Amino acid sequence: MEGLESLGINWKVLLGQIANFLILLFLLQKYVFPKFFQVLKERKEKIEEIIRKEEELDKKSEMLEAEAEEIINKTKEKAEAILKEAQEKAKEKEAEILGNAEKEKEKIIQEAKMLGEMEIQKLRNEFLKKNLRLVILLVEKMLAKKIDPKEDERLVLELLKKIENHEK
Repeated sequence: MEGLESLGINWKVLLGQIANFLILLFLLQKYVFPKFFQVLKERKEKIEEIIRKEEELDKKSEMLEAEAEEIINKTKEKAEAILKEAQEKAKEKEAEILGNAEKEKEKIIQEAKMLGEMEIQKLRNEFLKKNLRLVILLVEKMLAKKIDPKEDERLVLELLKKIENHEK
């Protein structure tokens, strides 16, 4: 112990400090450490619970993202299908309209041809009626007179000039 005194350590004080330390250690173990460790344990459990919930939320979030992506893809597919169907219907309608327009055009052309042919026939009939009257008049004149060949030729030329004038 003299070795301790030579170092400037008082062994009585050292024993008192050791006794105080042991008492303090006993009190800490009896009253403080259990509560402290209980708080640490509860905190650890809370942290573990939070981590577990976070992992669950991450999994749910990933699942929801996958579902959202699937819904978006399905929606895109439906939109594309609707768009394609609308385009097909538009093409069908266009073809129908063009077909109807073509039929209507053909109908109008046929009607115009028929009207033209009827008008031509009407003009021919009128022309024939007028010429027929002239021929009848000429024949009546020829029969009414005794005609010599020169007079006959003159009447035919006169008739031809009248016909030419009517045609113009």
